[in-house]
Amino acid sequence: MLMVGSQTFWAMKASRFPPDSSLAYTWLLEIALKVLSSPENDKRRQEFITSLFEQCCKDGFLSSKFVRKLSPFYGGPFCKEEGSWTFEESKRICEELFGDDPPCFASAWSRNLKRGQEHPPQPTDLVQKTRS
Repeated sequence: MLMVGSQTFWAMKASRFPPDSSLAYTWLLEIALKVLSSPENDKRRQEFITSLFEQCCKDGFLSSKFVRKLSPFYGGPFCKEEGSWTFEESKRICEELFGDDPPCFASAWSRNLKRGQEHPPQPTDLVQKTRS
């Protein structure tokens, strides 16, 4: 499934009509997080996420949705519960990609987002959400 998703993503990027929003990057990230979710895939998952993150930033499509998929506090498919390997691994990857205190998001990483439709990442995308 990851191979099909990756091939489709790269074929879209090479076409006359490349992705014009952050959705393709976010969907590919979600596929990778589901397919590479076991501890034995830690290294491969790390490499895939890092590569996709770099491409996303290079293309200027880093969005709040993409960052929240990685965040250990938003409970994406990657994270189970605090103290589990998935929570800790997600936290480590986010600190590695975005820095620690406070997280850093270069404005160029989000330069191609459609304003009003997609939101650039904010430091709050990486912190524990509060219950109302």
